[in-house]
Amino acid sequence: MKNYPYVIAGLPDLIPDFEKSSYDIDAILTQVSENMPAKDKRFLDWLLFGLKGENLTGHFYREVFKSRNRFLKEYFRYDLDIRNIQVAYVARINSSDASEYITGTGALAESLLTSRVADFGAGEFFEDSARLFAILGGNNILDREQNIDLMRWKKATEIATFNYFDIDYLLCFITKLMIVKRWDSLDKKVGAELFRKLVDEVRSTYTKEETNL
Repeated sequence: MKNYPYVIAGLPDLIPDFEKSSYDIDAILTQVSENMPAKDKRFLDWLLFGLKGENLTGHFYREVFKSRNRFLKEYFRYDLDIRNIQVAYVARINSSDASEYITGTGALAESLLTSRVADFGAGEFFEDSARLFAILGGNNILDREQNIDLMRWKKATEIATFNYFDIDYLLCFITKLMIVKRWDSLDKKVGAELFRKLVDEVRSTYTKEETNL
């Protein structure tokens, strides 16, 4: 486990109480990064690179799927599936060619390009397709974006379940932290709510593990 128990034990201390003080997400990220084992920082670099939309190319996905890290492979597979379904949905509404926007290959990508049914047959290949299509059908753009990010949040949690003192837990934490950062710039209220949610999750997880030690 290297020094992960030490790093993770410090997470609640790195995060101030939002209601009592301001917070600096970049400072939190820096402190977490500085305390990570050097050998695993490449996984953090991959994560941060992939969390920037402009870097999400076919080449990126091909390479990250070769990673030895389970969190990276599963999270970015989920992220790619969401993005491909989104562009197929929008392309159909606008009567445009989805093939110009679908990234990668595989059963889901093929179904999105060829299926004529309402959900593109995505339900067979993407576990949360019903939830995603319900969100995409909403009228409020910010609500749609927030709910899709909450899907990512939930998936990150699922991938790292039972990984309390290892790299996957930290990658999950940082994924959520970057979602908070995004919403802090888009909508302060939503950013604050997500930040408190992250604080509660970290404290709850560490308290539970402390009890079991």
